[in-house]
Amino acid sequence: APVFLQERYSARLAENNAAGALVLTVRATDADWGQNARVRYRLSEGRVRGAPLSSYVSVQAETG
Repeated sequence: APVFLQERYSARLAENNAAGALVLTVRATDADWGQNARVRYRLSEGRVRGAPLSSYVSVQAETG
């Protein structure tokens, strides 16, 4: 299974950041070989004030 470099990640944001602003970088590794070592990232969908979390932030699936 992939292992994250930190057990928990957290970030504080200034209000009204520009679209595309970097918020946080996470990193995980997998001890498998080849394609099985590939790690892809995604957000668990939640809601913020009734709107989907994905309408506020996004994640780069390949890089975290």
